[in-house]
Amino acid sequence: MALLIVLSLLLLTQDKPTEKPQDKPPEKCSLSGTVVDSITGEPLNKVALWLEPFNGEAATLVTTTSDAKGHFALVDLGAGAYRLRGRRSGYLEGLYGARRPGGNGTVARLEAGQALSDLNLKLTPAGAIAGTIRDSDGEPIEYASVELGQIVYSNRGRPRLESAGYTMTDDRGEYRFHGLASGKYYISAVYRSSVFGQVDGSASTGPTDASVATFYPGAPDSATASPVEVSAGVRIAGIDVMLLRLRVVCVSGRVAVMPQSGRRSVSLETANAPIGTYRESTSVKNAAGDFQFCRVPPGLYVLSAYADTLSARVRVNVGSVDVNDIRVTLSPGAEIRGRVQAEGQEKPSLKDVAFEISQDGKWLARGNALADGTFTIENWRPDHYDVGIPTTPHGFYVKSIRSGEADVLADGLAISGPGTVPLDVVISPDGSKLSGVVVDKDQQPVAGSTVLLVPDQRSRLDLFKNTTSDQRGHFEFTALAPGSYKLFAWDDVRSNEWYDPDFLKDYEKQAEKAVLEPKAHATVSLHMAVPPDAQ
Repeated sequence: MALLIVLSLLLLTQDKPTEKPQDKPPEKCSLSGTVVDSITGEPLNKVALWLEPFNGEAATLVTTTSDAKGHFALVDLGAGAYRLRGRRSGYLEGLYGARRPGGNGTVARLEAGQALSDLNLKLTPAGAIAGTIRDSDGEPIEYASVELGQIVYSNRGRPRLESAGYTMTDDRGEYRFHGLASGKYYISAVYRSSVFGQVDGSASTGPTDASVATFYPGAPDSATASPVEVSAGVRIAGIDVMLLRLRVVCVSGRVAVMPQSGRRSVSLETANAPIGTYRESTSVKNAAGDFQFCRVPPGLYVLSAYADTLSARVRVNVGSVDVNDIRVTLSPGAEIRGRVQAEGQEKPSLKDVAFEISQDGKWLARGNALADGTFTIENWRPDHYDVGIPTTPHGFYVKSIRSGEADVLADGLAISGPGTVPLDVVISPDGSKLSGVVVDKDQQPVAGSTVLLVPDQRSRLDLFKNTTSDQRGHFEFTALAPGSYKLFAWDDVRSNEWYDPDFLKDYEKQAEKAVLEPKAHATVSLHMAVPPDAQ
């Protein structure tokens, strides 16, 4: 009997398949915490939350909503790296660990089976600016255009005033901008009654006065304007603007070589002024290509003409008298013909290569290469441009971009006139990897710090890389071009401010050096930078 029992047990054991470790599904992760007001610390309910995959390390976007106590929990998560984002009415959208609204935040890395708890997501109350726009007689103006401007840094390190919003006044002449982060803002207002395509039939009878674009509190340009400073959650009213009346004139001329069909237009706008600009467009008056703009205030302008695939741009300096007999000759724009080549044995999808053409940090064209690696961009005026490749196949970096003998990555792309401009892009799989931990003066890891990688060749703007440290202070850069670099880490820094050489000078001695070899993995321990006034 005992023998039969033993034999039965042996048979059962043989019939049952052995469970292999790799057959087990990966353990799921979870993440939980509380959303609070960054000013009062009070919990916030009804916050919509997104857990976003970071750098493709996780696969799924997961959402939830905070409860009455501000608590949230996300379960059944795959292992990987994430950013946690929150949004609620009356507050600025924020990321977990961000030092300020709009900051990158802290990357949350989840290992298989890990439960990450007690996360504290802080949302900042939004500010607002409101006021009334009036004409020089004090009458409220309906349908006045109001622009919001803010100083930002370009990738060339130059501060510039850039439009941050646009609205129209209502029937009481009132406007309002909401959802504002703390900072300094500029307000510009103008009333335009023109419509694109109209022909200006005003008689040129000499100089006259008219309402012109005006900055708060009553300035003709941004150089003499006063910024409005907004604090977190503060709603500022009474930012009123009375439009200035200035001497205005007419600008007229002729566009030569006008085709007889297709779109034929001329525009005039203030040069180098992103907000508070004079910006008007019109059609030519006749087959000869005559045009006219009236009610133009003094200043420096760019006059642009278009007809089919032809174009032209000229600068016009307007003073206190009419500007007549401007002659504009149209010509075809240059055609950029690019080709992407991949080094090595691996043949990646070249359709994953994205290109971007910009000027002073503002993008002008974006697109992707075709399957054979070619791309074409038409109608480029003579000027100087920056060319970047923001997206490459996984594991590849941009090794070079050349136009003939010119190194486009270092010197930019110069277009001198019509014709074909070649652009040769080479990508390589021999990139380097750099990782490390950000620590404070007590050698403790710092989460959510901004980490900047700067090439020794500072003209290579494409080699500037930035990221944020995760909850353990860890950071990582992949697919880097081999070469010599410096690493910086800050608790808080404004985006793109590091492109200013004067800014980095104050921190050069605190940087960590890194020399990256092809296909190598370097590691560093990076100390937080100390501001100059605290050293």
